Amino acid sequence: MDRFQALSTQDALWSTFDVTPQDIAKLKIIESSVYLTRKCNLACQYCKIIKTVLPEELTTEQWIEAFDILESLGIRFVNIAGGEPTILKGLGRMVRHLNNETSMRYSIVSNSVFNDRKLNELVDAGLKTFVASVDVIEGEDDDLGSIRKSNAGLKMLKKLQERNVPELCGNIVITARNIDKVMPVVRYLNDHGFWTSICPIVWGKGDKWEEIEKADESYRLTAAHKDKLEEIADELLEMKKNGGLILSTDAYIKNMATFGIGCNWKCYDEKLSPYPPRLFIDADGSIMSCINFRGDTVSKYSIFDFRDPAVYEKFIAEWWDDVANCAGCYWSTMYMAKERQDMVHHIKQTLPTIQPSA
Repeated sequence: MDRFQALSTQDALWSTFDVTPQDIAKLKIIESSVYLTRKCNLACQYCKIIKTVLPEELTTEQWIEAFDILESLGIRFVNIAGGEPTILKGLGRMVRHLNNETSMRYSIVSNSVFNDRKLNELVDAGLKTFVASVDVIEGEDDDLGSIRKSNAGLKMLKKLQERNVPELCGNIVITARNIDKVMPVVRYLNDHGFWTSICPIVWGKGDKWEEIEKADESYRLTAAHKDKLEEIADELLEMKKNGGLILSTDAYIKNMATFGIGCNWKCYDEKLSPYPPRLFIDADGSIMSCINFRGDTVSKYSIFDFRDPAVYEKFIAEWWDDVANCAGCYWSTMYMAKERQDMVHHIKQTLPTIQPSA
């Protein structure tokens, strides 16, 4: 049915979900993000994930079990990030399990600072989707960390392309320091056959979102950057209209300047779907309130509790109260996940006679 693909012209991910009307009728939360580890081999200034040190993180076997639980919950897509997921020895096993034992789509988000041995491990496991951090092109930024990560990302994308990995993407984080260099990176990625995902910087200090004002001013986007953000948005939309490989949705791009500066968009505003946009799992298996902060849910739920459907329903009901105190953010993972979740809800409302398949 055409309306099941209503987002496909705007959202490249939606068309990969491959859901039937019967699937739609029983779906709840359709996407998940996991911090496979809080550990990393880099320390980028704008990333605070490594600031939270957990007493213990899940083993490879536990993550495989967690992915099976996500499958049983009806999750269609899982975003695997960190920290840096490639530092884990069992990542290849996880990729092979996702490919062979689940129907979920997935992506691995990486800083690309790993060797050919790890590359071979992932390719041999059947890696399908890889997202590299690429914020600048060499010589166009004075941040050595960004240059190292971006150079590694571009090289890794080319290596994976040569190895026929089918879905490759560069993720660009817009900051005050690279804002004038964003479109050259986008054009470079597109010219080489790579998708682009893009998002303005989101400020915070680990789990303490209220400390937003303590961000490094040399990175932070302000009202002075509004015109440039709007210029970038216009060019991205034009590229996308003409077949450019832009992963971000039209609505997200159009609102970059508005919410990217204030970081005040809230995923629970104008609540349409009764379900949270995404299910977030921390490296210890606990359920986070969202990608920005752990929240009260981490002390109440782990992914393994959701073997019991009643516990899952209880979490869903409590999630809305837990995030009500959030000051806002603008991560693309939350904004676009809400678009998809609202779409599922809309389809359910317009097809009330569809019954879930057995």
